[in-house]
Amino acid sequence: MLYRSYLSFLCLSIISCAISVSLSQLFLILSFLSYLFLKEKGNIRSGVFLLLVSFYSWQLLSFIYHLFANGFDTSAIALAWKGELKDIFLVSAFFVLQGVKEDDKTKISKAFQIFAYTILVTGFVSIFSETRLSRIISDLYRTSLTWPFQHHYGSFWGIDLYLPIGLMNTHLTFGGLTSFVFPFFFFKAYDAWKQHLQIKEKFIRTISFLLITIVFLFNSARSAMLGSAVSILLGIYILTIINKEFSKKTIRNVLALLALLVISLGVLYFVPSPIQKIIQPIFGSEKHTDSGRTFIWDSTFPLIKSNPIFGIGAGAYPKEIEISRKAKELEHPELAYFYEVTQRGHAHNDYFHLATIFGIPQVVLYLLLGGFIVFGMLNNQLPREHLFMVLSLSGFFFSGLLQCYFQDDEVLIMFYFLLGYYQLFQTKDESFQ
Repeated sequence: MLYRSYLSFLCLSIISCAISVSLSQLFLILSFLSYLFLKEKGNIRSGVFLLLVSFYSWQLLSFIYHLFANGFDTSAIALAWKGELKDIFLVSAFFVLQGVKEDDKTKISKAFQIFAYTILVTGFVSIFSETRLSRIISDLYRTSLTWPFQHHYGSFWGIDLYLPIGLMNTHLTFGGLTSFVFPFFFFKAYDAWKQHLQIKEKFIRTISFLLITIVFLFNSARSAMLGSAVSILLGIYILTIINKEFSKKTIRNVLALLALLVISLGVLYFVPSPIQKIIQPIFGSEKHTDSGRTFIWDSTFPLIKSNPIFGIGAGAYPKEIEISRKAKELEHPELAYFYEVTQRGHAHNDYFHLATIFGIPQVVLYLLLGGFIVFGMLNNQLPREHLFMVLSLSGFFFSGLLQCYFQDDEVLIMFYFLLGYYQLFQTKDESFQ
């Protein structure tokens, strides 16, 4: 009974990541509490486990260092927990997956697939929705005082088109979640033709890939697209160089399709229409927030330089970046307006943000985690059918070059679920004694 409850809560938590972060965290808590009382908790003694323990141990060490430096200020504790430290709880999504029995692994795979198709369906529907679909969920427990509208691209053939965010509240969050499933849809479509499946299955997988591509393009989260591109390239490398699956004919067909896609995007780039608004930002045009990143990074670097080992401490970024920007304004008074109007919540780069908050050693551990994941994929430590689902983990470390996805709860919880899934299906024994 306990195990069935644990498995149900776990599957619900994975699926609800595409619906509501509050729901997914609620089911995560319930599944983790159930997991703690299971007799068999699976093998967590692995390289990934060691790196995660080291990663968050350094965060706690940084927190303790600043706690002593601030004279045990209780307000600093609350600020740290409200800031980056609260994300420590989300790593339980990695551990909780390890209690799944061999016979039930297929259920977990299905839960991830349902999550993927929920992202696809809600994303596509939101392209045509004037208001945010998140109202469907929020109205279940509170009364909406306002009608949150979506960004309007324009009309195409008399149909209004909007920036898709699914059931999320921001397009960047939804872009991050889409980047987790895009490689899965890409390679599942490829596999349908490679394995010569039935026409119905080929049709479903191909249409699914085309629809998720449309959703991704309309969403226009370029950092997430960069991550997906890296994940797909890694997958192609594994299938081509390591598994030697791609024949010369297949390679020619893939290159021809890519060339057709590039030409199509190029034509749409210059043709005035609502679609042009979608295509141009992908190539860097008409994206006013790009320059803002340079001001954010420029004012973040002094914080890293002055606190290279333990960082400035969890929760301290808004206060410290304000001080740094004032200094930059005095140094460059002609740029004072731009330093003032750019956002102050995070560094808009996972590596810069981690280095600022917890010091450069934290970035080193983060890079080691990414390297370990990619090494496992290259070393054929995952069954083929599960590799397609976790390939997006490699791209996650590139998506963070332009956005703080590691600070986004909605995205981070799925990252740890996929990391737990990666660990669950390891085919080679990488445990340490």
